[in-house]
Order: sequence, then structure tokens, then C-alpha cells
Amino acid sequence: MESLLLYRRVLSGELTLEKASRLRSSKLTGGPVKVGAFYATVKQGKGNLKQAVMTLTAGVWLGYVKLEDLWRLFDLVANSPSPFEQPQSEQLMPVLEALVEKMVT
Repeated sequence: MESLLLYRRVLSGELTLEKASRLRSSKLTGGPVKVGAFYATVKQGKGNLKQAVMTLTAGVWLGYVKLEDLWRLFDLVANSPSPFEQPQSEQLMPVLEALVEKMVT
């Protein structure tokens, strides 16, 4: 998620790809990651999001998730603090997890 958030800032012109990769630290070394590794992580994250959307689509199609519940959830997220606002977004996660748990029958 961190890489995807940084990449959105690259797309908006706020950061360069090099600067974004320097801001993303390696869990192994503690130092910045290389541009290629950063972009590979972004590509993997985008693939994960695509799979998640397909999973939601299948859930609605098969009747495990109600479309109305998804709309309410998406509306809640759309009107919540951005992921860049750490304290508020961290408080939102338990609420989202509880709602999702209740949604999936």
C-alpha cells in the first residue's frame, strides 16, 4: 500500500519515480529501494487490486455480497480521511474490518 500511495504521488507530478523509491525503505536493509524494485512492488500491488475487484465482482455475482452493502462501504471509505492522514485512517481500519466481516455471508 505504501508503494501504491507513493506511486499515486508520482502520477500526480508531486514526486519523481526516483524520489518515491528513495522514500520507500527496504525491510531488509533499512535503506531506500532501487527504482526497479519500487516499480515491481507497484506493479504487484496493482495486480493485487485487480484481483480484489474481481473477487468482489464474483462475490456479488454468486450472492455472497450484497451490492447495496458494497455501495455503503465504498461511500464510507470515500468520505473518510485519506490514507496520508495516519491517525484517522488507522482508527478507521477496525471499523472497516467489522463491516466487511458482517457483509460477507
